[in-house]
Amino acid sequence: MNPYLTAIQALEDCVKDALENNVDANIQTEIWRHYQGIKGIAKQLDQDTISFNIDTDNLCTKTVTFSDPTDFLTGQPINLNLNTETDTVTFN
Repeated sequence: MNPYLTAIQALEDCVKDALENNVDANIQTEIWRHYQGIKGIAKQLDQDTISFNIDTDNLCTKTVTFSDPTDFLTGQPINLNLNTETDTVTFN
C-alpha cells in the first residue's frame, strides 16, 4: 500500500474512533478536514487506487490428499493436511 492510501486509511480510522468515543466536536472537524485533504492530495497525484496482479499459476502450491475417497459418500469428516495446519471439512 502506498503512503497516501496508508494515510487515508489511518485518518478514516481516526474519524471512526472520534465518533465512537465522543471526541470534542472541534477535534472531530479537524480530523475530518485532514482526512478530506489527504484524499484530495492522493486524487491529484492519482494515488487513490490500488492495483495489483495475482499470479494464479502459483496461488496454491500445496497438495491435498484424502485418506479415504469413500468419506465423500458416507458424509464422514475429511481432513485436509496442508503443511503444519489441518482443516476438517464436514458433509451433512
